[in-house]
Amino acid sequence: MSQPKRKEETLGREMSGHEALACVLREIGIKVVFSTFDLPNFIAEALKSKEIKVESSPTARGAVLMADSFARENNTTGVVIQIPGSGLLQAVDVVAQAFMDSVPLLLISSMRSYRDAGRARIGELKTNDDLSAVFAPITKFRDKIISIEEITVNIEKANKESLSNRNRPSYIEVAEDLFKLKAYPLSTAGQKPEKRTPDKTTAAKVAELLLNATRPVIIAGYGVVASDAEKDLRELIELLDIPLISTFRAKGVIPSSHQLYAGEGIGLVGTQEGNRILEQADVVVALGTRLDQLSTGGWTFKIKGNLAHNNIDGEDVGKTVMPQLPIVADTGLFVKEVLNIVKSKVKDKIDRDIRKEITVYRKGIILNSHADIWPFDVIRLLSQLKNYSKVFVDLSATTIDSVRLPIENTKSWFTSTSMIQRGLALGGVARSIDSRTIGITDIKGIIENLELLQSRIDKSKGKLLIFNDGGSNYIDTSRSDVPFIMKSETSYQLDSKLEKGLGAITVSSYSELKDALKEEQEKLQVLNIKLDVDFSSIVLERA
Repeated sequence: MSQPKRKEETLGREMSGHEALACVLREIGIKVVFSTFDLPNFIAEALKSKEIKVESSPTARGAVLMADSFARENNTTGVVIQIPGSGLLQAVDVVAQAFMDSVPLLLISSMRSYRDAGRARIGELKTNDDLSAVFAPITKFRDKIISIEEITVNIEKANKESLSNRNRPSYIEVAEDLFKLKAYPLSTAGQKPEKRTPDKTTAAKVAELLLNATRPVIIAGYGVVASDAEKDLRELIELLDIPLISTFRAKGVIPSSHQLYAGEGIGLVGTQEGNRILEQADVVVALGTRLDQLSTGGWTFKIKGNLAHNNIDGEDVGKTVMPQLPIVADTGLFVKEVLNIVKSKVKDKIDRDIRKEITVYRKGIILNSHADIWPFDVIRLLSQLKNYSKVFVDLSATTIDSVRLPIENTKSWFTSTSMIQRGLALGGVARSIDSRTIGITDIKGIIENLELLQSRIDKSKGKLLIFNDGGSNYIDTSRSDVPFIMKSETSYQLDSKLEKGLGAITVSSYSELKDALKEEQEKLQVLNIKLDVDFSSIVLERA
């Protein structure tokens, strides 16, 4: 038995488990949590007393989807409370995708009892270790809380771990016995997220490479976004006149209209201007990226110059291509260090005349003649209308062309290239209060997450665009590392269900599409966009 703590080591007040939970969440700056409709009232009241808002979903999956989109949008922890914890089994794929995408989630669940487990309680698995074992491969930190005293410090630690270095989900189990007991919880310790600092010598080498290069290029990945490095990176490329290519997830690091922006993706999925400039580069600096399969067209790119590869996770450096200069450090701290070195040596902006070159290489996109709607028809119309502020996308065979949508603002584009599950688009619009928010998904994304959308249809604002080919196409990587679009043998007709259940507007022609996209309402609009099942993509080829 642990020794009683002195009062000055505690929060100074006797609390129940749920009161301590609400208290620590407020202490670490949490203002909203996501849960299900059956969250016990006493927990909801405790959270409300600390001015913490509870956003509800009919399912734990929906709650985790909303927390995931919240974490991506705000670059902070998305908190889920699920009682009992076994409900989180509905969201294993969502958590797995968050783990692969470096998204910080704090999953707080419960075990029915730590004293006498295994009595076949409602919602109980065989042992108290089973649920934690399920989440072990897809969470960064896990812990069980069996005393009120440790609720505060352990949840604070879990939040810190989620945000330290490479962001990832953390998982906490609180014994439900503690909701019936009272004790003095320990004071929080003011734990701050840790960031891996860059080696100054390595930063100096990269600065020297960029200064001496004749044709340098920077590839910006999601690590730039996650580390809030957009401003410093823009200053660096403008000072040295360096073209920038973003990965699919990093769109918006600089505006798409910026003269130094050379598009998104490299290899077979890259833009013409980006690939031409990359092939001619003598120095390439890849920042905060794993150089993933989708953003590189199955690693179909060629780098002839010297490569410096930065990532917060050393495991991802050198897996796809071996760099001459590996850099394991927080991307934001590394960019700032390089920028400071460069600014100490360069007083006036360099002009390499590269901006004109990017303009010359940039080609307009011309589609073959077609009668029905193709995915890029939608994207081109959105580009022309410019009536969107934030965009959440579930990438798939039908929606992949959305990566060519111009993004002008930082942290306004959210997607996943791991493609483990669909739901990011619905999670984003389900909690949106901005009528200019856009969600883009396909028919599978709707089938998997219909309950969440139905429950939030009267609370949300924005547009949800369903690229509906009836499920007739999919992205195949089983035959080759290069992603191709393949035709499936199945088709789903859900128009009437979408119209009745969601009030969706079915769009079958270009003129209807244009009218529907132009219309703005202070509510969530669901557009069921009927696609030509034999459409051509501007990003991926058909096998």
